[in-house]
Amino acid sequence: MHVADVVIKAMAMEIGDNDIFLHGLASPLPALAMHLAKLTHAPNMVYINVADALDPEPNSYKLCLSSADPRHAVNSKGIIELLETFDLAAKGKLTGMFLGGAQIDSKGNINLTCIGDYYLPKVKLPGGAAAAYLTPLVKKLIIWTTNHSKRVFVEKLDFVTGLGYEEGKQKDVTIITNMAVFKTVQEGFVLKSVHPDVTVEEVVDNMSFSPVVKEVTTTPVPSEEELKLIEKLDPDGVRFSEFKR
Repeated sequence: MHVADVVIKAMAMEIGDNDIFLHGLASPLPALAMHLAKLTHAPNMVYINVADALDPEPNSYKLCLSSADPRHAVNSKGIIELLETFDLAAKGKLTGMFLGGAQIDSKGNINLTCIGDYYLPKVKLPGGAAAAYLTPLVKKLIIWTTNHSKRVFVEKLDFVTGLGYEEGKQKDVTIITNMAVFKTVQEGFVLKSVHPDVTVEEVVDNMSFSPVVKEVTTTPVPSEEELKLIEKLDPDGVRFSEFKR
């Protein structure tokens, strides 16, 4: 079993029945997680993708290399422009969203803008699009990275693109990596589980700050049925592309 499938399962577990979720560009893992949730424990969830598709039919879905591929809108219930999802979020109706993080700090804040000085960056990142607007509004924020390292988990972001944990808000912030699952809460950046064949020591050693480590479990892996669903949704193995470095 590839770690991609473990990450997809972990992402899907954060989605509840009747949730409304959004994912943006470069999001093969979240796309598969949303479809997996729909086909298993959350049949009434609604998902919106960056191809402007409102609840496409998962049984006829095939993951394409680009998350914005118009084929991802085939057999959807309707078309919803991305701007309309901002209105949903403002009204409190967009339950959650998935976002990547080039840098992630101990509050779950993310940087998708630049590495180094903003005006003279070492690396110009894709940018946050609506991250600054949406992250304070959703009730569930799921951040992911397939590069669990000290370069990603930093003490201080070079630029704050999106907000993670915010004291006093009913907002569930989850961070899922190729090694572990975390939650950011008032207590801190809490390690919840490590993936199979990964140790707590390996997780902590690859971070620039120390997470809270108490009761750590093993991340559940997909069942045989769930693996078959993932493979049917992604017969070309697009999900593995994020792990080629």
